Amino acid sequence: MGNNKFKLTKLALALGLTATLSGCFSDNDNNDYVKPPVPPEPTVDVAVPPVAIEAQAGSVTVNIVDVKGAALADTVTATISFTSSEDGLLTAAGNALADTDKSSTASSFAYTVDSIPANGVSYDYVISAAGYLNNSGTLTLSTTDNVVAQEVRLTPRTLADSDVAIVADTKTLAELVPAGENTTVSYDPASGLSISGDKTEITLPQAINKAGVAVGGSTVKIKSGTQFLDKDNQPLTTVPKMTVAYFANEATRNDEEGEAAAATSSSLDAFPGGLALSVASDPNSTDQVQGSFTSGGFVAIELVDDAGNKVKSFGAGNSITVAMQVDKKTSNPCPVTLPAGTTDIKAYAEANGFKNGVCTVAAPVARKIAVGDIFPVWSYDEEAGKWGFESYGEVTDSGNASTFDVSVDVNHLSYWNLDYFNNNKCSSVKFDILDRNGDANIAETTILLEINGYRRSFTSRNGNYGSATFNNPPGFPVKVKVLRNGVNVLDGLSTDTDSTASALSVSNICDLNDKDLTLTIAPPTIVTKKITTQLVCSNTGDFEIGTPPVATPALVRLFKDGNFKQTIYSKGTFNLNLEQGGTYSASYLNYNTNVWTSTPVAANTTAATFDIPVVCEVDTVPVSGSGSGSGS
Repeated sequence: MGNNKFKLTKLALALGLTATLSGCFSDNDNNDYVKPPVPPEPTVDVAVPPVAIEAQAGSVTVNIVDVKGAALADTVTATISFTSSEDGLLTAAGNALADTDKSSTASSFAYTVDSIPANGVSYDYVISAAGYLNNSGTLTLSTTDNVVAQEVRLTPRTLADSDVAIVADTKTLAELVPAGENTTVSYDPASGLSISGDKTEITLPQAINKAGVAVGGSTVKIKSGTQFLDKDNQPLTTVPKMTVAYFANEATRNDEEGEAAAATSSSLDAFPGGLALSVASDPNSTDQVQGSFTSGGFVAIELVDDAGNKVKSFGAGNSITVAMQVDKKTSNPCPVTLPAGTTDIKAYAEANGFKNGVCTVAAPVARKIAVGDIFPVWSYDEEAGKWGFESYGEVTDSGNASTFDVSVDVNHLSYWNLDYFNNNKCSSVKFDILDRNGDANIAETTILLEINGYRRSFTSRNGNYGSATFNNPPGFPVKVKVLRNGVNVLDGLSTDTDSTASALSVSNICDLNDKDLTLTIAPPTIVTKKITTQLVCSNTGDFEIGTPPVATPALVRLFKDGNFKQTIYSKGTFNLNLEQGGTYSASYLNYNTNVWTSTPVAANTTAATFDIPVVCEVDTVPVSGSGSGSGS
């Protein structure tokens, strides 16, 4: 960094000038000696070493992908909103968060945390992006787990023929009238929707029928006379467009998938907030209960005008109908059957196995859903990122060979979900993962917990693949699989192995606590690579003597084959353990510009640097005092 030739040039000029001056000023016409002027002392511009930022107590990262697991286009701006306190959250540079730090075109948000209380800290958040449905999550740090990352999936408002069991569409209300039908649709802010002609309602059906994967659908019905009111109970002045996205629960796939097979992506991966969550124990209380949803499928409904105003309600006495077609293979972990002729579903449900949608059956025995089953209905507040209980529906026979019907009338717009909520049986469960040699697993793997309508995955984001911890584990029977390159490689409990990949069925996941699960695979060859995150001067034209790079804390994301694998909060240097032969890349954050830089990472032992450019200060010093720089 710099050029040593300047030293010779400046010294030569200085010496040459001295010689000339001494020749000219040795005497004068009066033979009086005139002392030559003192030549200016030669100087040199030297770069001042940049200053590393202070390391913080931890970090949090949210990586954003679409329903297929791909990063959003760099033209899409995502926004993060914290619905809990932001206390302790700082930028990567250690500064207080500003609004500009909560939007990104890099499909990622990363922050540092200044301190972590002894009992830990959690941050609830909602991710939104134009053209996508919101999603939410919770980041929880502890003094022993101080670098936390999550991946959140966003569903586009228009989606067809996807590899996942989700379908979405956005249409004007006039477009909901089938071609050739004698029906006219108009809207007046005062009187609401007017439908005349052959029909008195308009519908937007969405259906999925993927052989061996998923079956189901939803139909949203809007009646004539429906008003479109915003959150302030004011009518929209212009007619809105309607978006309906239907998420199937992939109960068929889970029922039919082979023991060695394992889906790497599912519609349930995009479930807002995930299926392990807390809900209010009582609508009039702030108390929360921990547990898990088993979904019968859900539908996101939005009515939005061109100005972005959203419909929240439909006027006094008005409602819309949401009719769901539910896969008959859906699991029911809280079976309560409604007697024929019962007119008050809520009263019966609350007296015979539910309280505000939460299962209260003492020892429920899970089975497939059946006609007459009570199915709780939940709604999602997309701005708060929370699910709330709404009502109860009844499973009825549709005459279809593969689906049942559940129909409910709703008086406000939301995401609507058919879900059984069961309390957990333990607060967390941790088990170790061993390779076929009985050693701690070092291969990159993902652990799946699944049942027909429930799915939860665990991928280590800190590089430790030898154990897994599930907080708030499901309180009903599940199957456990371990994915390696999209294939199940779980042999079974270490006490019961046969060298054949299979799913492990457990009636209570809490029984796996402190147990060992063995895989069918041998350990891969791991290479350790030292990485230094460092500040380097970018303004090399401003100085002649440079300064060595300065190691600095930085946030780093590691990818393999384009998939997010790990997050690192570098304190200046760190080691990456990489699988030999793997194709890796990294993205590290320039905290000065808040811009991510991507770079390939070779899976070898050769040390590498992640350079963060910075404009360095420059000192002008005498040549005799310029030896402090590197000169390179």
